[in-house]
Amino acid sequence: MTKIIIIDDESHCTNVLANLIEKVHQDYTIIGIFTNPIEGLAFIQKNPPDLLFLNIEMPNLNGFALLDCLFPLDFDIIFTTAYDQYAIKAFQYSAINYLLKPITEKNIVKAFSNWEKRRKQTSPKQWHLLQEYIKDSSKVCSQIALPTGVGYQIVKITNIIRCQSDSNYTFIFCKEENKILISRTLKEIEALLKDHGFIRVHQSHLINPQFVKGILKHDGGSLIMHDDVEIPVSRQKAKQINDILETMLRFK
Repeated sequence: MTKIIIIDDESHCTNVLANLIEKVHQDYTIIGIFTNPIEGLAFIQKNPPDLLFLNIEMPNLNGFALLDCLFPLDFDIIFTTAYDQYAIKAFQYSAINYLLKPITEKNIVKAFSNWEKRRKQTSPKQWHLLQEYIKDSSKVCSQIALPTGVGYQIVKITNIIRCQSDSNYTFIFCKEENKILISRTLKEIEALLKDHGFIRVHQSHLINPQFVKGILKHDGGSLIMHDDVEIPVSRQKAKQINDILETMLRFK
């Protein structure tokens, strides 16, 4: 039996969430619903759940302060939040599950699916990343948590050479590290890394231009990366990408 607790100071949010959970997962049991985070904390200390749905901004005790009282955690969390798009990136960089309000049935089904793939694998480093980025949503993220088959690996973004699609998964190739297979699509990774200058040069390839060693013009064009791998460039983007990279290489 999967035990669930909901903590959110907005009662209409707890009602909607509880109804949706019962609708999409009748085999899950909600053992507690709290609009007072202090009461919720006391209950969790005696009745730990498998999964906690937790709001962040609450009076008297916010979500992060509540979790600080419970470390080390023996359950998983899905944050329910009304944060704007910039702060939402903090969740994505730290690979922490979240639901953006207003919560819909489609979103909660996806959240459960993501959680069930990686139960009991969230690391303290992920929480620290999330807290750091949430406190300053304008901050340029320097690290990213990569969800692997055995947990999460946190890497420096500047060490990522390139990313290669593998259906619904992505291989991440890093400087001085083995390749990492993660359970995210290349499109999802592109959405995070494009702000760091990464370029989608092909349907299957996202590259860090800082690690380009050379440009080959044959057969529509390709790039030689730092790891000596030749990456094809799509014909539609060839001129634009080559112009950008030639300018960069000229000043290396």
